[in-house]
Amino acid sequence: MRQNAERKKKSLLGKLVILVFAVWSAVTLITLQAQINKRKAENAELAENLAAQQLLVETLREDTGSDDLTELYARLARERLGLVAPGEIIIVNKNP
Repeated sequence: MRQNAERKKKSLLGKLVILVFAVWSAVTLITLQAQINKRKAENAELAENLAAQQLLVETLREDTGSDDLTELYARLARERLGLVAPGEIIIVNKNP
């Protein structure tokens, strides 16, 4: 009888360990799946942004008529950043 009680305790303990492991595994899998889905959404958004940027670069290259982008960079620096080349004189028109 005593051996049966010990076996039942060991059996119950083993089942409890397996149950805890199964619950932990399920929670971990669900958490990882949520992270995977989040990363896939981020990846899709980044791919969309990349495609838009590549289209913009291609459009800018077509606008310049060549693959030499030096002139384009200079124009963008003047227009968007307000930079000037050495020796250039800035003329401001106060009458719009």
